[in-house]
Amino acid sequence: MPSGMEAKSDSYLGRTHQPLNCLVFILPMLAAYEIGAFFFPKNLLAPRHLEIVLAHFGASASYLPGVLVVLTLLAWYGFSARREPISGKALAGMAVESLLWMLPMIVLGLVTHRLLSAQGLPLGGRSEAILTGMGAGIYEEFIFRLGAIGLAGLVLTKAVRLPRAAIGLVLALASAVLFGLYHYIGPESFQWRSFSFRVLAGLYLGLVYLARGFGIAVGTHAFYNVYVAWVSAGD
Repeated sequence: MPSGMEAKSDSYLGRTHQPLNCLVFILPMLAAYEIGAFFFPKNLLAPRHLEIVLAHFGASASYLPGVLVVLTLLAWYGFSARREPISGKALAGMAVESLLWMLPMIVLGLVTHRLLSAQGLPLGGRSEAILTGMGAGIYEEFIFRLGAIGLAGLVLTKAVRLPRAAIGLVLALASAVLFGLYHYIGPESFQWRSFSFRVLAGLYLGLVYLARGFGIAVGTHAFYNVYVAWVSAGD
């Protein structure tokens, strides 16, 4: 269920869902994270777990998770019924929308008192924290929104006779719970307050994904992480 809802593909709303526009929109953030990873440790769980999965297929280079993201979006574009060209206006609008959709996440973080610690970003340096936040926005949305909602939705819509909207909402909630639990695989101890924030944030990002597409979901998540890094990380 790649997001896409009812908008016409040649409208602004439709173009923001197009995989090629999503790829071009997230590519600078992806490149910045991967280049930055040469200068600081790659401590994000999501790309490391993608590396483990890829290693089972004989592919073990550290840059391959980024390649996987790019190839997935290119494959989605290749199989699309209608292949729209890159739209500069759509890309600019996606950036503005991502900033606007980020604002409720900041409010949610303030309300739940988890703004400065919810994402587990490194606090050693602002540049490292910002780049890590971008990487988290890309790879976590790739796994929990494009994968857990988009790919699972495609399978379920073929197997279950339920409205796409209902399937999307169920998957958004399920992926949000998994998203919340996922953050405790590492050394961080489980706490209900941080877990509740992450579930609510994951559900919100799932709804953004369903309504506005993968690129804007990534932008919203990444920009929020950058904001947290800027506020909380030292120079």
